[in-house]
Amino acid sequence: MAILLSSSASASIFTSPQSQSLKPSLPFLISTVNPHRKPSGRSKRFSPLRVATQPQTTDLGQPTKTEQDGESYNLENEVEDESSGTKFNWRDHWYPVSLIEDLDPKLPTPFQLLGRDIVLWFDRNKQEWVALDDKCPHRLAPLSEGRIDEGGNLQCSYHGWSFDGCGSCVKIPQASPQGPEARAVRSPRACATRFPTLVSQGLLFVWPDENGWERANASKPPMLPDEFGKPEFSTVTIQRDLFYGYDTLMENVSDPSHIDFAHHKVTGRRDRAKPLPFKLEASGPWGFSGANEGNPRITAEFIAPCYYLNKIEIDTKLPLVGDQKWIIWICSFNVPMAPGKTRSIVCSARNFFQFSMPGPAWWQVIPRWHEHWTSNKVYDGDMIVLQGQEKVFLSKSKEEFGDVNKQYTTITFTPTQADRFVLAFRNWLRRHGNSQPEWFGTSDQQPLPSTILSKRQMLDRFEQHTLKCSSCKGAYTAFQTWQKLLTGAAVVFTSTAGIPSDLKLRIILAGFALVSAGLAYALHELEKNFVFVDYVHADIE
Repeated sequence: MAILLSSSASASIFTSPQSQSLKPSLPFLISTVNPHRKPSGRSKRFSPLRVATQPQTTDLGQPTKTEQDGESYNLENEVEDESSGTKFNWRDHWYPVSLIEDLDPKLPTPFQLLGRDIVLWFDRNKQEWVALDDKCPHRLAPLSEGRIDEGGNLQCSYHGWSFDGCGSCVKIPQASPQGPEARAVRSPRACATRFPTLVSQGLLFVWPDENGWERANASKPPMLPDEFGKPEFSTVTIQRDLFYGYDTLMENVSDPSHIDFAHHKVTGRRDRAKPLPFKLEASGPWGFSGANEGNPRITAEFIAPCYYLNKIEIDTKLPLVGDQKWIIWICSFNVPMAPGKTRSIVCSARNFFQFSMPGPAWWQVIPRWHEHWTSNKVYDGDMIVLQGQEKVFLSKSKEEFGDVNKQYTTITFTPTQADRFVLAFRNWLRRHGNSQPEWFGTSDQQPLPSTILSKRQMLDRFEQHTLKCSSCKGAYTAFQTWQKLLTGAAVVFTSTAGIPSDLKLRIILAGFALVSAGLAYALHELEKNFVFVDYVHADIE
């Protein structure tokens, strides 16, 4: 999946011969320095890429037999990390769970992280965001169905037990004011489980281990590049819950080569597809990084467990202003919510065409919700393709292949350098990530959503995005209000058009009726961008 900063940019960025080859939206691009790894002395240069043949072994890292069309591409031999045998601890990391601007401080918000249900709410007494286990210790009802009470505490909607920002129970309405029942409110068993939280760069992070406070306090969350705070860069953010797995989404964001086809005429064009000779530069338990050469230069970095950064640098020359260096950052957090469900949070920035992006300046008139229409087209362009891919991988894993990550080069055929980062991610997941996130509870009891949901449900923007986005939810409500007003106005104008004896006044009223009806219909059609828009690749010429 690739999210571009602006739909207008996708049509007009490439105006000079030097920049014609750039794809307007290469997937989430970015940071060249990994804050979680040591200096580059521990990484080695790659051997030259060798064209892959159909693998004959079951391990991604083992060489395969040479066939007539070339040699095998053995990614694992390209970069060796000094800690290559280290296993990754999924629960010892900060995970972004939401953009702060899309959280309502007046309401508790449910979320799933690594298969665990949590509730996010704002403690106005301490002015901080809190994450609790989403179950009341009384009778295990979901606290996310509760409310913020008059004292600023989280109140369970089942029996009215209330909890403060530390998770301590502060009120049991059913308890007697005297005797043993009065002491129940102070019992440790009456407390809700609390998780470490912090806010950084407009994101709410949660540490998924309630016993990890010391480690959480000693750790920093992944950071967006410094450019996100510079005035010459304009930024936009979006989040959407996707009904396919963490590994499916991570593989997708590691793959720039799909942009020109999966997102044709949205953020790419089929006729611009070309070889993408990426080189892996370093890898280890922390993730991997790599880049290509030329113009544009694309740098990519995966910082485990879920942060993927891309940076595009474009050298171009424009009339009047001369030589320019355009920079696009696309940073994605791909948060494993549950098996088969992932939250995508994307933060983008660029230093050109700022007028076509949302922003605080008076001349930045494009609303955030309008930018999300384009971004959701990108999500939709991948959705059904990835649904089908995930179904096939699932069936393969249940057949003779077992772990898809170990058998990836047997199941698929990846002969070009464009797939280098996809293989690097699958290799990381196999070697360090135990082939899947460390879920809480049992992860294989329910079928994956992608195997049972219809196309309409997979492309449901309303549930996946609009209800969780403050900008789109507000705009959707405004669209509905204006539709009602305009429909009412059309009815009034129509019913009164025949009353006046003056023909000119009748014509004017009839005209108002037509305009009102036309505007109401236009809003009805535009409103679909918040709810559902079918995506058929074959219909896009």
